[in-house]
Amino acid sequence: MAEGDAADSSRNDDELVCEIFDLIRDIKDPERPNTLEELDVVCEDGIQVQRLRPTTTKTTTTTTLTCSPSSSSSPPGGGGGDARTACGGSGDDVDDAAAQADPVLIRIAFTPTVPHCSLATLIGLCMRVKLERNLTQRSFKLDIAVMEGTHSLEEDVNKQINDKERVAAAMENPNLREMVEECIKEPDS
Repeated sequence: MAEGDAADSSRNDDELVCEIFDLIRDIKDPERPNTLEELDVVCEDGIQVQRLRPTTTKTTTTTTLTCSPSSSSSPPGGGGGDARTACGGSGDDVDDAAAQADPVLIRIAFTPTVPHCSLATLIGLCMRVKLERNLTQRSFKLDIAVMEGTHSLEEDVNKQINDKERVAAAMENPNLREMVEECIKEPDS
């Protein structure tokens, strides 16, 4: 892969990490008035993007955290102020057709507020639904999981979140669908 192509690919991956975090950060916790970001359930460090089929080489690249807080008025982990990410760059168009065409594996690890959180599966479902609705311009595989060692039923929760049939069945349940819709609706400006 040419050096310029690798830099463009890395930049596009970095921007995708920021885009993903921007989509999931404002999802509301099902039991609290806080967002997942405010509760430290999701963070940029928990997002990885891996190209599955690069356009010019057979090697894969993985990108993790690349965004930086745009405001120093808020301590890491939230609490006061708006800690939006600065996903800067050169200002070039990030919708590069080649980068969009490459399928990517998106891995998101999240941390439930308590090890026995009964709504961890619902939180994962909310992230999955919001990302699938908003990342329509690219081909991707989504793997959402609780951070290793942070939930007492980690394996069961991960299996439910990533099973297409279980996700489809959950979204057919009107009560569950309503809860998901309420959690993922955009915050009032």
